[in-house]
Amino acid sequence: MALWIWTLSILSYSCITCGYGAKKPDYFRSENELIHLAVNDDTGTVYLGAVNALYQLTKNLSESQLSTITGPKLDSKKCTPPIDQAQCSEAKMTDNFNKLLLLDKQEKRIVECGSLFKGICAIRELENISNVIYYDISKGEKSFVASNDEKVSTVGLITSLGKQRMLFVGKGNGPNDNGIIISTRQLFEDVKEIFESYADSAAIKSVYHSSNTQQFVYVFEDNVYVYFIFNQEEKQPPKNRTLIARLCKNDDHYYSYFEMDLICKDGAGLYSHCHSVDVTTPGEKLAESLAQPGQEDNVPSNETVLLALFSRVNKHSGSLESAMCMFSLKKINEKIEDNREKCYANNAKDLFYKPFSTDSVCVGINGENVSKTFPCGYEHLPYPLGSTNGVTTEPLLKKEGINLTAVTMAVENGHTVAFLGTSDGKLLKVLLTIPATEYSVVPIETNKPIKNDLVLDANQENLYVMTTNKVFRIPVQECASYSNCSQCTHARDPYCGWCVAEGTCTKKIDCERASMDNHWLWSPDGICLAIDSAHPQNMSRNAQGMVELIVKPLPKLIEGDKLWCNFGETFSVAELRDETIICDCPNRIPRTPAGQDHVSVPLRLTFGEKNILFASGTYPFYDCQEAMNLFENQPCYSCASNIWNCQWDWKQHICEDSSSEQEVIKQNMADECPQFLNPEPQIIPMEYPTTVRFEGQNLDNYEGSSFTVGNDQFKFEAPVMKENGVYSFTSQEFSNGANETLPLKLFIKKDKVKIDSKLKVTVYNCSYGRSDCSLCLAADSQYNCVWCEENGKPNKCIYKQLCQHYAETCPPPVITRIEPKTGPLGGGILLTIMGTNLGIKPEDVKRITVADTECAFQEKFYSVSTRTVCQIEGVNESKQGTIEIDINGKLGISTDEVQFTFQEPEPIDIQPTKGPIAGGTYLTITGKKLDSGSMGDVNITLDNVPCKVYVYNTCLLVP
Repeated sequence: MALWIWTLSILSYSCITCGYGAKKPDYFRSENELIHLAVNDDTGTVYLGAVNALYQLTKNLSESQLSTITGPKLDSKKCTPPIDQAQCSEAKMTDNFNKLLLLDKQEKRIVECGSLFKGICAIRELENISNVIYYDISKGEKSFVASNDEKVSTVGLITSLGKQRMLFVGKGNGPNDNGIIISTRQLFEDVKEIFESYADSAAIKSVYHSSNTQQFVYVFEDNVYVYFIFNQEEKQPPKNRTLIARLCKNDDHYYSYFEMDLICKDGAGLYSHCHSVDVTTPGEKLAESLAQPGQEDNVPSNETVLLALFSRVNKHSGSLESAMCMFSLKKINEKIEDNREKCYANNAKDLFYKPFSTDSVCVGINGENVSKTFPCGYEHLPYPLGSTNGVTTEPLLKKEGINLTAVTMAVENGHTVAFLGTSDGKLLKVLLTIPATEYSVVPIETNKPIKNDLVLDANQENLYVMTTNKVFRIPVQECASYSNCSQCTHARDPYCGWCVAEGTCTKKIDCERASMDNHWLWSPDGICLAIDSAHPQNMSRNAQGMVELIVKPLPKLIEGDKLWCNFGETFSVAELRDETIICDCPNRIPRTPAGQDHVSVPLRLTFGEKNILFASGTYPFYDCQEAMNLFENQPCYSCASNIWNCQWDWKQHICEDSSSEQEVIKQNMADECPQFLNPEPQIIPMEYPTTVRFEGQNLDNYEGSSFTVGNDQFKFEAPVMKENGVYSFTSQEFSNGANETLPLKLFIKKDKVKIDSKLKVTVYNCSYGRSDCSLCLAADSQYNCVWCEENGKPNKCIYKQLCQHYAETCPPPVITRIEPKTGPLGGGILLTIMGTNLGIKPEDVKRITVADTECAFQEKFYSVSTRTVCQIEGVNESKQGTIEIDINGKLGISTDEVQFTFQEPEPIDIQPTKGPIAGGTYLTITGKKLDSGSMGDVNITLDNVPCKVYVYNTCLLVP
């Protein structure tokens, strides 16, 4: 999919890859950090809770309807509001972090809580967040709802209890919080104040602040219960647990409170930290997958599931690993009830504890099914309860190197889709199957974590995605951006499918014939209409007739539907007969392309008056006349061995369409072709006439005929001789100095028509690339090359039969050049010696000396005759001398112009003399004899810090 980038005057970001031709998404940018997001399903209004501000936006985020400032204000986490600076000397202007942003559509109001003033809350008008309905900072501790620590999370849920509206709150306990972990707050005023606990006992309070700390992730309700999900960091022993807590909504004493572990794990261990949760009823397709044999959770489509995102740090590699796990709420409730019953019966009491306390728990209670008798607990039963015996499931999806930070789910046509935010600013689209299938990655904002509030609009058509200070409105699908079926199905988008009759990629609901068989092809199936087969599979270009096509999957057609065949340049109505589509062959067939034996003619099936593309392909029309030319010099074999219905008429010497004629060579009978083969020798020299013998097969019909052999490249023809059943010819003196070897394909003709010839020889040029004796004698022995030394002629490498006097051994070696010409006294560097006749093979090099100093031969760098390499030994003093090399007892000594000098480099000065510790400084070193050896031999260090050499007197310090 295409990556589009828009640059705006106030915002630059990488756009989503949501389809071909995707348009720019709507967005809103805040000057303040964004924390919470909520959407009014009735009006589409978007609400944002930020640091020091609240925003009320239109659904397309195009404009801010309203905003209000909530901070900073004079406050101190340690002081009780209202703040009097005379009594609270540490008070200062303090930012207000939004902690809760909850819509109460029933009462047309919004509840928002901030971190200021011990976490008190306000009630505002739903239609105008600037209008405050209730806000009182003077009510003392009973009004402290949220955490006043910006690093400690708070979750909340507004629900009804009887006729009254209630607020359930879960929050971690910061160092300056009031210790209340979970509470039920009333949203009405009677004898108690708004935001005061509904009952004195309607709260869970930690009695030991320093033991465990909580970070709440999610809260939701289901039937009569309220559930909280939170991470708990325990210090004795150190570990993190993810817990799910449940209590009855109408339990104002919290007798029913029960918590247990929510465990996501695989074979490598536990994913210990939960980041985000969403709750939904799965689509029927996911429910069917979960009901398959081997699946632990049998979840009907009307049952609730939790989708939770976890992470861990790999204890071996230290890398971050994330996972998505699904839990059945039914299984969670069954586990809680089983645990309660065990506790009340005092069974397995080691599995139980009293949350936020050190008191003992699980004393035996007389009676059976106590948990059913008291579904919400009672004062004579132990409470609150916690258990390490939780629910466990395996990941549906795993990721490495990132955190999964946000999740929400949607159901489309029975399929459940999850949208996941990541810590590196991407949105993942996942089809929830077993296992889950990630089908799209949408870049939102590079390396900016997606915030936890990932919210769908009322129609579930768009997704609001929030980063640090931006909100994007992203369509959940871009079906219309895919212009053909291939693009549509390649996207694997569960929202999309190919609408056959309309020729567009659409949602199922937008395809008029989607309910009819094979009229809406679901994208994840990856199937498009295709011509599956044709009868006949191919046809001669000389034939006339019709082609029967099988299209799969064939959509159901109704009376009045028309299919059209676009066959080459012919346009006709298709006939439908027993699910077979019949098309007339084209009136005119294009010419067969050069070098081919067929032409592929485009075939398109279109639907309706608008000629919507139905299926397409190509159909081959073969050309037997061209088929005989595919293999050079082998017309019969070319004709009889191809895949078409062609035959070789040896009498007429033509390739023709198959017929009932008997005296021909039919398809797949190429072995019966008259032919010549197996030349000997297969290698012949340049500039020397050579007799080549070869065989003939299947030549009964050519008995007594005369043949000629030749090659078009060299304009060469010669008569073919026959003696004792063996054929032969004598080659001309071929000449070609541009190549060492040259393959030569030979034709055989009878009366100017070619008979199949598989004759191929290689012409070899001894002189090519062999300018001295050693190079000549190193040639492969089968070529019979010799170093010819005849009086009055230049010495050269030629074919043996062309020379009367040739050398058995080569002359002494000649040294023409060395690299480098200087080196340090310590030796150890490699010296490259270049020249002629430096041996035929490495074993020929017996000894090398440099200025009377031994130089060890390095076989791996040896190149026949022209180059040899040795490693110089060290000397005690500076000196200069010649190079001597012994090649099989023949000594080569360099001239006075080719000498090697031993010298010691003398650095004198360095500039600059100072530079940063991080490195990156170019140093220039001056001195004498710094060009000793080659540049690769020079190593420079400054106090053991390496300096990379660029030129002989300059290096770059590395960090």
